[in-house]
Amino acid sequence: MFPQILIVIVFIIDFIINLYADRKRKETLKVLTKPLLVPLIILFYLTSAEDINWFIVTALFFGFLGDVSLLWGSKRIFFAIGLFSFLVGHLLYILAFLQSIPHFEVIPIWFLIFLIPYILYGCALLRILRPNLNKMIVPVSIYMSIILMMSFTSLCCIWNGFTLQFILPFIGSLLFIVSDTVLAYNNFNAPLKNYETLIMGTYIFAQVLIVAGFLY
Repeated sequence: MFPQILIVIVFIIDFIINLYADRKRKETLKVLTKPLLVPLIILFYLTSAEDINWFIVTALFFGFLGDVSLLWGSKRIFFAIGLFSFLVGHLLYILAFLQSIPHFEVIPIWFLIFLIPYILYGCALLRILRPNLNKMIVPVSIYMSIILMMSFTSLCCIWNGFTLQFILPFIGSLLFIVSDTVLAYNNFNAPLKNYETLIMGTYIFAQVLIVAGFLY
């Protein structure tokens, strides 16, 4: 138990410092703290899980790669690399969620009605971003579809039982959507006030909640 407590303490301190660095535009401090966050989540999961789900570990690793890519600069090439890394991570989360649904076929067909809000949200966001996407319209559209499907898959898990094991990852998936929406809007439209703090706050809580669900 002591190693996990130590990891949590270091993580919380690093997270707070990173949020401070984002808010105050302390670039050096941000570069030092941001790359540590997801590896600490991975370490906590590996030392806490009785049965390690390697889809989760690998998804977190690609999240780490995405974090580092976005640190390298604001050029579209780094954004594209980060986008691909996070996309792979979301695909791995989908596989992890599907593993949590041992009898996927028992989910009734009417449950697909919950896809409608995701489709409407995706279309609305794409409509807002489209004028400035240019050559990025295809990768951004694909990424948007994958992250929305990831969230819907986590929602399907709740059909197995309305418990924290399934609720926490679903909430985490919604926070992922918020984080990536702000990130996309900032990159392709106009920067929002304190956008980096909002992006990192929702992103890290998303990762933590998904992992917490698989530890519950």
